[in-house]
Amino acid sequence: MMATKPYASGGAYINKMSDFCRSCRFDPKKRVGPDACPYTTLYWDFLARNADSLRGNHRMARQLAAMRKLHDLPAVRDRAVEILERLDRGDL
Repeated sequence: MMATKPYASGGAYINKMSDFCRSCRFDPKKRVGPDACPYTTLYWDFLARNADSLRGNHRMARQLAAMRKLHDLPAVRDRAVEILERLDRGDL
C-alpha cells in the first residue's frame, strides 16, 4: 500500500472500512474494559499524549475536541498502559 500521509484510527473506523472486526472478540465501540478494542483505546491515548503537538493541525481540531469531552479519558489512559505492557510481554 502506498500512503501519502501518516494515519491513525480507532476500532470504529477499522470496523467501518473493513471486515477485520467480524471475528474479533473485542468491541470496536468500547474504549475501556476487558472487551474494549485495543485500537480504540490506543487511538484516544495517542491523541491525549500528543495533543500539544497536534493542536496546531486544523485537521485534528474535531478529534481533539471530542477527546476533551471523554468522561473516561483517565481510564482510557490507564487501559492503554495495560495494553502496551501486554503487547510487550506477548500476551495480546
